[in-house]
Amino acid sequence: MGLRRKFSFLLSIILFTATISFTSALAAEEPTPRIAVAYDIGFKGDGGFNDAVSAALEIAKKRYNLVEPFVRELPTSGTALDRITKIRFLAKSGYTLIITVGAGYRETVRRVSMEYPDTQFAIINDQNLAQLNISNIYFDELQAARIAGTIAAMRSKSKKVAIISGSDALNAAFESGAKGMQVVKVNFEGDSANLMTELGQVDVVYSLWDKDAVIFEAVTKRIPRTFYIARNPDQYFAKMGSSKRVIAVLEKRLDKPISQLVKLGLENRALIDEVDGARGVFGRIYGFTNGGYRLNLATGFTSSQIAALRKSFPKIDLKAQ
Repeated sequence: MGLRRKFSFLLSIILFTATISFTSALAAEEPTPRIAVAYDIGFKGDGGFNDAVSAALEIAKKRYNLVEPFVRELPTSGTALDRITKIRFLAKSGYTLIITVGAGYRETVRRVSMEYPDTQFAIINDQNLAQLNISNIYFDELQAARIAGTIAAMRSKSKKVAIISGSDALNAAFESGAKGMQVVKVNFEGDSANLMTELGQVDVVYSLWDKDAVIFEAVTKRIPRTFYIARNPDQYFAKMGSSKRVIAVLEKRLDKPISQLVKLGLENRALIDEVDGARGVFGRIYGFTNGGYRLNLATGFTSSQIAALRKSFPKIDLKAQ
């Protein structure tokens, strides 16, 4: 073998060895994707967000062949100490994506995400954390309010409808949908003493109150001839069929957000759409046009009303009884 051929051969071996060593070093540095879900108070069986996330996670687990220890699910007692202890444990244990359910984890995720900047976090149903390793998964409440206003206008006979939100932006969105209606805007803070008087002659109510079933029960049991538009899974107590007065349910779908988070998490990537550019909040906003909501309608809506909803809100996922 000539000198030049020997030199070329040796150089090829050196380059090959260096490539293998470099690739091995990268593989050693790249953590194995592991995903954890930290549920809110009540764990599975709450009928609300925990169950919705759990059901969506089961779909993702089957789709991506996830088994323990590559996916883990934890409950919380709801105390600040319990939340931060468990989220730190997951981050320290090498989980590369930690999904938390509910705004109750906001402060916990904010703190732990700074301690573990190489770990990806996601918070479901919130849009307040402005850090690059946090995906805020939020649902378009303004779009939902406009659709609720449109539905209320369709079913109202008194031409007087109500929204219970405490938000000027949501009130305005509802009013934009409820064209031709007198809109009563109720700022409810838990005291139901004057609720009957405030609602007056209203015959359709869209309520965002989800701390308890006080408003739902008042509308469906005590105020005669009044219909209710519900939000799920926020209002676990107000589902289609739970009362004949429930005429529509705006259902937040968790299957697509969870599936997308898991897929990207397995690729060591994250959802980084701009949620609020002014505040530097990233993640993704889900609405009726990108698989984040489903509109469930009870009986009583005409085919022309359903057609009008589809025309006004193209690509809407609408299920009529």
